[in-house]
Amino acid sequence: MLEPKIWKRRLFAFAAVLAVSSVCSRPAQAQSPVAELRGQVLDEDSQPVARVEIAEANAVANVPTLYTDAAGRFVMRFPTAGHVSLNFSKPGFFRIDSKEIDLASGINEVTITLNHETEFLQSVEVHSSSEQIDPDTTSRQESLVQREIVNTPVPTDRDLQQSLTTMPQVVSDSRGTLHVAGARQGQTEILLDGFEMNNPGTGAFNTRINVDAVQDVDVQTGGYGAQYAHAGAGVLAIDTISGDDKWRFGVTNFAPGLNLQDGVHFGNWTPRITFSGPFKKGKVWFSEAVTGQRTFHVVTELPRGQNTEVQWRGDNLFRVQWNLSPKNTLQGSFLFNKGRDGRVGLGPFTPASTSVQSDSARYFVGLKDQVVFGSSVFDIGVAYDTGNQNDTPHGSATYIVTPSTTLGDYFQATLQRSRRSQIIGNFNREGVRGFGEHSLSAGWNVSGLDLAQNSTRSQIEYLRADGTLLERATFFGSGALHMADTQLGGYVQDLWRPFQPILLAGGLRVDWDRLIHRALIAPRLALNWLPDVNGNMKFTLAWGMHYQPLNLFILSQGFDQQRSDQFFDSTGTVATAPQIAAFVVPLNKLVQPRTYNTTAEWDYRISKKTYTGTAFLYRQGRRGFAYQLTAAPAIFTLQNSRDDRYVSGEVWIQHSFSEKAEAKIDYTRSSATSSQVFDPTLAQLIFSSQGPGPMLWDSPNRIVTTGWTPLPMWELLLSSFFEYHTGFPFSTINELQQLVGAPNIHRFPDYVSLDLSLEKRFHFRRHEWAIRVACINVTGHDNPDSVVNNIDALNYASFAGGHTRAVTGRLRLVTQ
Repeated sequence: MLEPKIWKRRLFAFAAVLAVSSVCSRPAQAQSPVAELRGQVLDEDSQPVARVEIAEANAVANVPTLYTDAAGRFVMRFPTAGHVSLNFSKPGFFRIDSKEIDLASGINEVTITLNHETEFLQSVEVHSSSEQIDPDTTSRQESLVQREIVNTPVPTDRDLQQSLTTMPQVVSDSRGTLHVAGARQGQTEILLDGFEMNNPGTGAFNTRINVDAVQDVDVQTGGYGAQYAHAGAGVLAIDTISGDDKWRFGVTNFAPGLNLQDGVHFGNWTPRITFSGPFKKGKVWFSEAVTGQRTFHVVTELPRGQNTEVQWRGDNLFRVQWNLSPKNTLQGSFLFNKGRDGRVGLGPFTPASTSVQSDSARYFVGLKDQVVFGSSVFDIGVAYDTGNQNDTPHGSATYIVTPSTTLGDYFQATLQRSRRSQIIGNFNREGVRGFGEHSLSAGWNVSGLDLAQNSTRSQIEYLRADGTLLERATFFGSGALHMADTQLGGYVQDLWRPFQPILLAGGLRVDWDRLIHRALIAPRLALNWLPDVNGNMKFTLAWGMHYQPLNLFILSQGFDQQRSDQFFDSTGTVATAPQIAAFVVPLNKLVQPRTYNTTAEWDYRISKKTYTGTAFLYRQGRRGFAYQLTAAPAIFTLQNSRDDRYVSGEVWIQHSFSEKAEAKIDYTRSSATSSQVFDPTLAQLIFSSQGPGPMLWDSPNRIVTTGWTPLPMWELLLSSFFEYHTGFPFSTINELQQLVGAPNIHRFPDYVSLDLSLEKRFHFRRHEWAIRVACINVTGHDNPDSVVNNIDALNYASFAGGHTRAVTGRLRLVTQ
């Protein structure tokens, strides 16, 4: 916690800023308006659209650019009556340029309909840039709209998580796990249509969604408000399509592919179907998005016949929206995931027998009611989320670990079930006057979490490089455990504009967790300065204190089995007494981890089509959970002893060459480090004390570029995605499972990948179709994701795996 003197200094400084702002907030004398335009912006489903930028198209009246409030409302005042021309723009929506409006003297009212973007259709629809300088936004934001998800080539375009890596602050480590702004898994709050979707037990993001049903994705990595209950290091919000008055049908990848690696195989097949329309026009709409998936993967380093992995998965997202009245909307969602993978863990150094068969399922249902009255918006929602995963070895042979590889059958069978129940409520009121203008918000949340796990473990044998027995690990005690938690929270927040160029934001969260039994208070402070009256430039400073929710999987290790390790000399004789490894969780001594986020950002709109900016983020994690080796030989005690740090500087530029040609380049210099790097488990023990070092996803230099443009020949659309980053770190161990050298001192080779695609639209049987050919990793750069890190192995520091050069195809019926 911060010292009282530091708190007093910061609160005094903030109060001084507010006092000065109040004194300076006397408005200048201006000409009284003759005409006033009051309006509301709605989408195609008659829902209010907040934060729509409204600007004069010709700047005749010199009226400042403004934005709609939470209810989609706006008020513009003009010095004279007559003819005006306005532009309406928001990322993810078709832009309206030069909307002609005739104003009479006095009050005029208008309603504007702004449609969500769908595709690059062969029409005159005008697309908005994915960048926007919003004067009321204090967070560092990155967004992906639907057309970017659909058109940007990635190794597997069916996987939303791979599309997310096109965002500069989202990195996928060598294991395929996503990390937002250098954060650990579970420190980012994942939202699906406003509801939390992190795995209830582990905090992981393992939900699968039909990418064609995703409307937009928004990532916030600093300066975000107090409304997010469990965003220790960031927010990743996914919004999906709800349907409208038009019947729409789309199909993608309905034809299976062939895999020519190591022979001819029935390859990847990921048919996706989207279907939406009205149950009752103007009143009730629905959308249905179904994905089937067969994934075929070849590990070329393994012998033929034992080198393939086949995954079968399916997901279904059904949404319905019912406008009970023009001001009351009810929305419901149902998401279902089902999957089977026969060889999870198959890799260059883990053969087929040591993989496991994994069966998983997940069910999510949510219901939200939204009421709009005046400039106020109130919503309340309830959701239930449950899932299970069953991992089973292929046989009962002894699991053997050598310095170079693994043999036998995997030693652990696990059945894990988790669930979350949640209730949320939010209230927003804008346009409140008093020493300037205020936007007020408040809300609350209640969550119930539950994790149950049953594990059966057999023995593990560790061999030396010469094949002699070095160590035998056995497990004892009950492998059945159960943990439950309840989380309560609430917040208040005010965005105060004392005078036009300045916005001051202050928020306060209070949270309570049943396992910790302490009320937690977390403040937020932010400042926006817009020196340009038309909003072409913005400076932001923000600071916030955030608490990280408890991870039930980490806590549950203290209630799992214990492990006994017996060591042998080279003759097979017992060398020492057995070492008993146990995990201890003293709940009554733990406090909730917290992070302190500081953000500075500068955004500049050079022209109507060009944006640039730079951002600095400093996040300090304090009192994080880490298992510390506290007693000989191997007692691991969970302590609040971990400090994490993430520092990044980012610079970017984006330019739209035309309505269908755009390019963006982003460079990030960052550092993700921890005072205690390791996360030991019963399956993977390192018999060494914790140590400081870079985290496994640390990538000091990263360049990301995306873009697309139509080509003059055959009306082709060229799309590209380029990524470079410094190789991820890894540690070296010896055959005794002890650390050699400093943690994570070595690195994989630098990652370089260029993905290009060409898409052709054509008409067949009164429908529009699109066929695309993509080349992944065009240069064929070697990007390994596996390494032999045992220094006693004959092939120590051998790299393998990763995406090689590949050609993929896609055929889809374009949704109309």
